[in-house]
Amino acid sequence: MTASPVRGLVLLIAAAAMGAGPFAQEGNGRVRGSILDPNGNVITGYTGAFMGVRNAAGVELRTDVTLEGAFDLPNVPPGTYELRVELGGAMYRSYREENVLVSAGETLELEIPIEWSINLGTFADDPTVLAIDMARSGEELTGPPPRTANGTPDLTGVWVPRMVPGDVPDPLPLQPWAQEMLRQLEELDLQNAGAYCLPQTAVMTMTFFPYKFIQADTVIVQIAEFMTPGFRQIFTDGRPHPDPELWNPAWHGHSIGRWEGDTLVIDNVGFNEFTPGFGIHSEQLHEVERIRRPRFNQLEIEITAEDPEAFTGPWTTTVYAALAPDHEILEFVCPENNKDAITFGGLGWRGRP
Repeated sequence: MTASPVRGLVLLIAAAAMGAGPFAQEGNGRVRGSILDPNGNVITGYTGAFMGVRNAAGVELRTDVTLEGAFDLPNVPPGTYELRVELGGAMYRSYREENVLVSAGETLELEIPIEWSINLGTFADDPTVLAIDMARSGEELTGPPPRTANGTPDLTGVWVPRMVPGDVPDPLPLQPWAQEMLRQLEELDLQNAGAYCLPQTAVMTMTFFPYKFIQADTVIVQIAEFMTPGFRQIFTDGRPHPDPELWNPAWHGHSIGRWEGDTLVIDNVGFNEFTPGFGIHSEQLHEVERIRRPRFNQLEIEITAEDPEAFTGPWTTTVYAALAPDHEILEFVCPENNKDAITFGGLGWRGRP
């Protein structure tokens, strides 16, 4: 969604108002300012936030938002950009604005209004903040990973997503029809499937919330907090995927795994076309996770997705998780027919417009 115009925007002449003679001589512009919550207060103490601008050619420049809620992006070539701010978690929504003009030798001073997200600003209910707190219990456990009796790394344990500031996945390579359908869906502002007691993503390792691996010889079970249904089985006994003609497309698909050295390769197929996490896709979605445990307290997960009906090519991203040894997965029950507070009273979530 394109956000409402930036409020409090002031255009300054850099050479005159900022005394930035050398900066102006370079012929580039500058974008700086702060982020504000719905009450007009500067958002402080938030880790992992960034501000970026992207031009029509897809070239993007980014900078971190500091703990004081400020950002400063110098040396921006003159032009028109899409501006965005990403904070992650459930407290604040992403911000987008199109057609932001950056002029040569000038500085844009912005006060960017950020709206509450699905937890309506409840600080203790933000998964990003909670994950940072939970991961502290395993920070000093930096030795080699434990191994099972057959020599493979043991993934058993509670893990929390580890956000890397400014690390945002590339856009999905959607075909034109899928791009247009995604645009229509975004206009409905119904992107939070979890608010309707539905799975929030096709792949649990892409969630913002804690999850746990329980590893046995022939199956690995993954259970996730704050997700419906909250579990999946990864079969490692050599079985193939079921016959597509006999498989009922599912929210989390069907998962089989194998070890390639110290890497667990999970092959996932059989998704329905409404599963969130991969934009607009078809039932031909094929996703592969490559999970490594390079250190005792860290997971590295490379995710690759392909869909010949909806994508123009493969899409790859890497996510990380930190061990939370002093924590356990809690019970989660989602009331039937729950409604998203942001669009309360609407018809509910849907995967297609």
